[in-house]
Amino acid sequence: MLTGEGADETLGGYSRYAFTIKNAVWDRLYRRMIPGTVRGAIRGSIGDSTLIGATVRRKLSHTFLARNGNSWSSFYFDNFLSAFSESEQSGLLTQEVVAECGAGAPYRHVLEYWGHSSGEMLQRLLYTDIKTYLVELLMKQDHMSMAASIESRVPFLDHALVEFATNIPQNLQLGGFAGKRILKKAVEDLLPHSILYRPKLGFPTPWSRWLAGPQLDVIRNLLLEPRSLERNLFQRTAVERLFEEHRSGHRDNYDRIWRLLNLELWHRVCIEKEEHNLTPTLVPSKQSA
Repeated sequence: MLTGEGADETLGGYSRYAFTIKNAVWDRLYRRMIPGTVRGAIRGSIGDSTLIGATVRRKLSHTFLARNGNSWSSFYFDNFLSAFSESEQSGLLTQEVVAECGAGAPYRHVLEYWGHSSGEMLQRLLYTDIKTYLVELLMKQDHMSMAASIESRVPFLDHALVEFATNIPQNLQLGGFAGKRILKKAVEDLLPHSILYRPKLGFPTPWSRWLAGPQLDVIRNLLLEPRSLERNLFQRTAVERLFEEHRSGHRDNYDRIWRLLNLELWHRVCIEKEEHNLTPTLVPSKQSA
């Protein structure tokens, strides 16, 4: 079976690439025109102001207004690849865990590849993701295909194609916020326009809707059980704050809560060897699903 892994990482398919490049352009102008103290105040107001709703706050948090353009960890990795930013992790994790990990631990290996990258910003982003993010995707793809006794192949990662793609100029790769422009142009005579240029859609999970019902309290109680807290990974007050912010509508924390839940269930099933049997209240009903 032929699969499409690698096309986004070699041909600029993720919207975060175009968004980051445009974000960087606006950030340079913003820093040139607005004093640092004012930028810091705006950044703080986006995070704390009660005048901003959760949806607007989430969207603004991805822009140069809420990100430190001098920190690539914040500007790209925190922005798109992590539910908890590096600064948020220090407030969530216990002091023992923070001390064990050390400063800069979350992105140390990724930043090493970023530091060795060259070329236009898009080429640097693609190189870094090929060396890190794509490796994880290929492991998942291999596990899933082998579990079904399927021999899968990744034609977009043929070395000759990858080497060619790394030399494609940025302006030919991206068009607006859409990627894989050159690939779409190459097959315009083979596929319908409605297929080629439809909005990109991954594999979304309706976390927000699932956490809007009674499941939220069940998850909160599970994450705050003594057995969960005794692992000494997370600060109780930080976990409680996530649920309070989410319930009040101050911040949409569905992604953070969902990841903490999955980590807890993984620990119980894979480490503590508990039977994999979720309580019925944790599983969304047919109406909510």
